[in-house]
Amino acid sequence: MWRARWTSTTREAFERRVIRPLEDRLFQRWLTNGFLADQVEEMGLPYRSVDDYLGESLDLRVDPRQLICSLSMKKSFPKSNQRNKAKNLFIWKGDWDLVRYDFHKGQRYTFINDIWLNRHALEQSQAYRDLVSLIEKGKPFTSHQKGLLLNTPDKVLAYLETYVGYMNEMARTGFDNSLGKDRLGVAIDRHGGIVKINRGLHRLAMAQVLGLEEIVVRVRAVHVDWWREVTQGETGEKALQNMAEALQACRAASLEISPAQGRG
Repeated sequence: MWRARWTSTTREAFERRVIRPLEDRLFQRWLTNGFLADQVEEMGLPYRSVDDYLGESLDLRVDPRQLICSLSMKKSFPKSNQRNKAKNLFIWKGDWDLVRYDFHKGQRYTFINDIWLNRHALEQSQAYRDLVSLIEKGKPFTSHQKGLLLNTPDKVLAYLETYVGYMNEMARTGFDNSLGKDRLGVAIDRHGGIVKINRGLHRLAMAQVLGLEEIVVRVRAVHVDWWREVTQGETGEKALQNMAEALQACRAASLEISPAQGRG
């Protein structure tokens, strides 16, 4: 755990002092159509600079029950260097949006639904049985990043009860956008559909299981084809304005991929 935190702290410090200033300088050049502006857009625009500039203009209010089309970064970007690059960019190229799956069949939704259905007797949940089984095999669940070591049944129960507590609070007060380390992130596919990415998956599952009618999501990336369509050849501030306006018309993407989508 100490090693994981030290690595994270070192990485964040390097990004804050070196990477972020460079990204912001490149973004400002693009924003003012300065030197290398075309190349900056071609690279994909630095995500964090775009996020800082647009802020809440990237937020969308959606019905979580409709947000069932999800992506796996590992499947959409098979190579680690592709994933690392995408994490820092706002405009994503390629066929990443064609590899999608049903969020309801994923591990996070299954886990949350299971413990909520068994919230009054968590020992009967599949999650409890699976985690206790790991203890019996001598391989208890651990998370160095979260500081977790579930090596006793009591710790397993306390871990599951934490999620139930979050859900009870969400059921009482609604979706709280401030909870969690990251905003609940989505991406916009080539046709303007909203797809879920690996940010806030447990919170989305909670909202769906509880039947909430509205949550707030933050647009994390857009497909280059959609970007070019909605910006209409504009650059800089006008391009961002056109895109922000077009975001309001975006709706949850379908799980089905049409032949036209496949042709890109």
